[in-house]
Amino acid sequence: MTSSFSLADAMARRSDNLLPLRHLAAWLVIYGHSYPLGNNALDEMDVVHVWLPGFSVSRCAVFLFFAISGYLVTSSLMHHPGVLRYAWHRVLRIYPAYLVCLLLCVLVLGAVFTQWPLDAYFRSPDTWEHLRHNLIPTSFLWYLPGVFEANPYPGVVNGSLWSLGLEVRWYFWLGVLAVLGLVARRAAFTVVVVAYLVYTVWQMAQGIPDPLGYRALAQTFLIGALAAQWAHVLRPSHAWLLAALALITLARAGDWIALAMPLVTVLFTLWVAYRIPAMRWSRDRDYSYGIFLYGFPVQQAVMAIWPQMSPLVMCAVSTLAVLPFAVASWHWVERPVLRWKCGAYSPVPAWTRS
Repeated sequence: MTSSFSLADAMARRSDNLLPLRHLAAWLVIYGHSYPLGNNALDEMDVVHVWLPGFSVSRCAVFLFFAISGYLVTSSLMHHPGVLRYAWHRVLRIYPAYLVCLLLCVLVLGAVFTQWPLDAYFRSPDTWEHLRHNLIPTSFLWYLPGVFEANPYPGVVNGSLWSLGLEVRWYFWLGVLAVLGLVARRAAFTVVVVAYLVYTVWQMAQGIPDPLGYRALAQTFLIGALAAQWAHVLRPSHAWLLAALALITLARAGDWIALAMPLVTVLFTLWVAYRIPAMRWSRDRDYSYGIFLYGFPVQQAVMAIWPQMSPLVMCAVSTLAVLPFAVASWHWVERPVLRWKCGAYSPVPAWTRS
């Protein structure tokens, strides 16, 4: 069960399963959203929701995203500590593809699916306020005039973006810690992060609500960041998976799933990344962000066209429909702009590099 290599050793080999895990998480968001977005007349639930009350599979997928991001982004910032460089690289990775998706949703998807007359749609202040407000991906307006109003999940164009907004905010706070010199000082960083984690656990013990899960996702991001800071010490092993399974089983029995989920997710993520054989996956193709960006609006469009579609059928159709958008986003937007990252383009995915 004991590993002979540390997380730092594994990172240096650049052979892991983080990229396929990101793709799985992106697809799980589509699968999980198929139940609230589809024609769910039988009130079916996804497989995770049945076993973990209050935790849908799409929510668990978001935890995976935050575990991976906290770990990789912190590791990158440690190895390349320039804050301006860090900020520039985060902007390049997140913003261009996001902006293209936003413009397509407002100018194309909205125009095609609005129930309003087309000239009324483009004259409506709500149309342009949606574009203006959402230009900065930290808080969002969900509504476009007349768009998806008759869907089972009405009036929301791209509901997945809420988690992107939270992730961007944690990129900012990690940058603040870097400016203060804490990311470069392992002990100080650990003290600050552990203090915050203890405070959030105290909030949970006091019954302070966390209805959107922001607190638990922040914990996940920061535990991943701690794993990066202590990568030279931590040795991934199969015991990590056993610990994750034991924790989530006990949490389910004791009704403290939200408390256990951040640590469980990080343990599971790093076990998948480094303790199972590396999967064959092209390192110069990362469609996961595009799947995430376009999944929700594509699913809403599918339901607008075929309103009787059941969740599982909708999941299959939406998966096929979103792939061209994800492929185009990577090859025409994401990969070209990543060439602006400190010189020539590297085939290693951007989220594994500084």
